[in-house]
Amino acid sequence: MLSIDGNLIVVFIIIWVLLIILTKIFFNPVRKVMRKREKGIEKDRKAGEEAVKKYEEIIRKIEEDLKSTRASAYKAREKYEKEAGKEKESMLAEVSGECRAKIEQARKELNEQLDSLKAEIKSESRVLAEKIEQRLLKL
Repeated sequence: MLSIDGNLIVVFIIIWVLLIILTKIFFNPVRKVMRKREKGIEKDRKAGEEAVKKYEEIIRKIEEDLKSTRASAYKAREKYEKEAGKEKESMLAEVSGECRAKIEQARKELNEQLDSLKAEIKSESRVLAEKIEQRLLKL
């Protein structure tokens, strides 16, 4: 059977002393380093999560701004296209009016020239008729 003697108590005390010394010299500093590291990792993780949230917020804001900018650009484009269409119509109406006025002016001039040519032909035809008549009578 087992008997408890002085050696067992000495070994037991040595183990406890060794455990206390190792705890103070080795385990506690390792635990401190591990806690510090865990805190740093946690801090970095939180900073990373915040950075991702900020990034997503910025991306969302940029997308909203881009959508609103596209919408305003589309509206401005429609507005300018309507204005250009109205301007085109007014210019066409103006040019058309000017062309009609020029055509009317040209018609008036042609009619005046036609009337003057008719009058001229009438007078010349009388003169020619008289000359023909005189020649026929002479023959």
